[in-house]
Amino acid sequence: MRMCQIFRVAATAVVAISALSAARALGPNLVVNGSFEEPISDNVWNQNPTTWFAGQSFPGWTVTHGSIDIKRSGVGFVGAGNAYDGLQFVDLNGNRPGGIAQTLAISQPGVYRLSFAMSANVNDRLTNLARSLRVQLAQGASPLYDSVFTWNPANHPNHRSYQSDNALSYDWNQVDIIINTAGNYTLSFTSLYTRSPAEGPVIDDVRLQLVPEPASMLALGTGLVGLLARRRRARA
Repeated sequence: MRMCQIFRVAATAVVAISALSAARALGPNLVVNGSFEEPISDNVWNQNPTTWFAGQSFPGWTVTHGSIDIKRSGVGFVGAGNAYDGLQFVDLNGNRPGGIAQTLAISQPGVYRLSFAMSANVNDRLTNLARSLRVQLAQGASPLYDSVFTWNPANHPNHRSYQSDNALSYDWNQVDIIINTAGNYTLSFTSLYTRSPAEGPVIDDVRLQLVPEPASMLALGTGLVGLLARRRRARA
């Protein structure tokens, strides 16, 4: 095998290994109850365990203002299969626009991948209105990350009310955030939808995971190239 072929094979292997590692080797999810499976909702509005109000807490999360609803697929008026992950999801507008937050202990600086599924609670009157929310990751009063995400009904022509089975259409949002200092950080989601007190943006499957260091993949690739080169010299 010629040297150029050796390096071509090695480079292909490194790319493949890097892709597999990026897909499979993300760190554990630091978000507690990121799919909102606790507590078990009974879909009875305006009271726990479905509706949660400012100052109240449920596993992993605290309601920062307003109120939110935890909806459970297949119970009462909620259609089956409407959660993105598991059986439950959160509407950030309970009986008014609300928000939730969670404090995360980050022990290792690095690149972290924040991801979440976003949809919308619609009805016949407000189906064509976009829903927006703000996402922040902050240390103390200083936001490290601050961005607005919008679910656009124009991108989901078949989207219907959450009361219909498998009706919710989700956008998968993903961003990488550089965290230089270990410590406690607050992750928050806040509804910006005020056209209706209820029926706001919906979220599910919230994750914050450490991304593998590219340097480790580079070292592996360099070692592979060196091994193939040594084998080439041994055969010469």
